[in-house]
Amino acid sequence: MPRPPFLRASAWPTLLAVAALLAGQVALLWLPLGWPVAVLQAALLAGAVALVAALRSAPPAAAAAAFPHRLLEEALDILPNNSTFALFDAQERMVVVNARTRGFYPQASPSMVPGVQFEEILRSTVALGEMPESGGDEAWIQQRLAAFRQPGAPQIQELPDDRWLRISQQRLSDGSTVILRADITEKVRKERALEQARQEAHNAQSQLSEALEAMPIGVELFDAQDRLVYFNRKMGEMRPWFTLEEGRGLTHEALVRIGLRQGFPHEAMGREEEWLATHLAERGQRAMPEVRSYPIGVWMHAYESRTPSGYIVAVRLDITEMVLQRQALELANQRLAQLSATDGLTGIGNRRHFDAVLATEWLRGARQQEPLALLMIDIDHFKLYNDHYGHLAGDACLRRVAQLLATCVRRAGELVARYGGEEFVLLLPGTDQDHARLVAQHCMDALALERIPHAGSPTADFLTLSIGVAHTVPDAERKPDTLVYAADTALYRAKNAGRQQFDISQF
Repeated sequence: MPRPPFLRASAWPTLLAVAALLAGQVALLWLPLGWPVAVLQAALLAGAVALVAALRSAPPAAAAAAFPHRLLEEALDILPNNSTFALFDAQERMVVVNARTRGFYPQASPSMVPGVQFEEILRSTVALGEMPESGGDEAWIQQRLAAFRQPGAPQIQELPDDRWLRISQQRLSDGSTVILRADITEKVRKERALEQARQEAHNAQSQLSEALEAMPIGVELFDAQDRLVYFNRKMGEMRPWFTLEEGRGLTHEALVRIGLRQGFPHEAMGREEEWLATHLAERGQRAMPEVRSYPIGVWMHAYESRTPSGYIVAVRLDITEMVLQRQALELANQRLAQLSATDGLTGIGNRRHFDAVLATEWLRGARQQEPLALLMIDIDHFKLYNDHYGHLAGDACLRRVAQLLATCVRRAGELVARYGGEEFVLLLPGTDQDHARLVAQHCMDALALERIPHAGSPTADFLTLSIGVAHTVPDAERKPDTLVYAADTALYRAKNAGRQQFDISQF
């Protein structure tokens, strides 16, 4: 019996090429923007060389038997969403593109066949209006051809709607050219927000350091019998109820009792003798500074140290600015934590926040044996909406739908979040199937009342939703993802059944 095509020796160079190409992209996903490009390019180089060698060394029929061209195109679609791959030989003829590339350019797809020149494909795509950024300009075409023929370092391209692409192009050793374009919008936005937060934190820290350096210091000195010898002007400002002349020669205990009669410190009021006994027992023995607030509205670090001769030196450092800065920094950290859990476009919870809440509610439901329901919601034909009205209108549509869905969660613990793209999720703790069904219907009815026009939809003249519903009593032995999978399966059935409806998964 003959070996299957993928077990033949002639197929292994091609298989190795595909593996190397995909390994490069996987590396890119998990590494920061700065240096994963080197890993990607090395993988692409090895893969493309092996691929070209395999295609050249095998007869056409054998190559087709070893790894069909269409199958290779489909296999390359393992690259993440919105990523495209293309390989051209040294004569600028197309060798292979992944199937997603054809999906990006459906009208020009028929021209994307092995052997067709890059320039011919480029001009066809421009002529059919599938590269709107070109404007049909010949100068733009020539600029793109020049970049293709003399590839440089990967470029980060900003689009008008605040979307970002990484375009990587590599000339291989035999003159072939590999092109990879990846949508990195979300990564750029997150890193930009993180960098801004880091910069703000750095600025706050710098201001805090400057405040510490410029901080006035209050100093006082007591002799071996703990009688006041001296204090400076700043220390006097903090305790205005006696002057240096009035206090000199008095013991520390006598001076503290004067303060207690003036209502200082506030924490001693009502238990003065108890507080004073503890304070005197720790006198000159505190390993760490004590934070005190003073009636003049400042915060101080109180340091005390005993000299070899038995004197006690007390130092007061004004940390008012530091306290205020720390409070501001804590507030900034709270805002940053909120930002990391919020979808930047819609203002509702993001995928990361949803995953965290789902894990928590799953364990709680398993512990208390309470039901948990999940609604997976998809805007019907949203791509057609974007194509018809534009991306800015699409973003506005996503925000409007998010606000509407937020009104559908009313009980404590319920969560609405953007799951990704045009998909949203509603997590409903303590909810059985009947209530989940009512919530799903309420979401659809609420959107229907809005009557948001959708001229490009084959389903209705207005924007509609498809919803998948899943519910269960969580089991600690299972993963929370099982609930997501069940809801997603129900959503798939609802969309296949004609959209504008919901389906309930039998979990």
